[in-house]
Amino acid sequence: MAGSWWYTFVGNVLGYPAMSPAPHRSFRYESSGPWGPPVPMWQLGYDPENWKKPADPRVLSTTIREGNYDYVTGEVHWSSDPHQLPDSLYLTGKPAFFGEARWPWVDPFGATKLHQLPARSRFEAMKEP
Repeated sequence: MAGSWWYTFVGNVLGYPAMSPAPHRSFRYESSGPWGPPVPMWQLGYDPENWKKPADPRVLSTTIREGNYDYVTGEVHWSSDPHQLPDSLYLTGKPAFFGEARWPWVDPFGATKLHQLPARSRFEAMKEP
């Protein structure tokens, strides 16, 4: 929203498989206003107390968005030439707690975009039958 400056979004998978762009569905990639349908993947700089107010231009100019896949366009977006993302932006290898689980669990370039996190597997194993 307005005043939310200097955020970074790198290597994410946005949305869900059933999303598709308008006019078939009510989704679009981005909006800087007017606010409302179709629903955008990115809606940066809005003022939640005044929806008629234009977007805060500093939000977009300070936000870093690189290598994010979205289901609306079915593409990975870059501001310049595509780059190879490492499996982790802070680990040198697969963490031991991942065990046999897929690493990395988010793959914006693969046929399957999201895999199950080990924490979710452990949580679901605790559920009562």
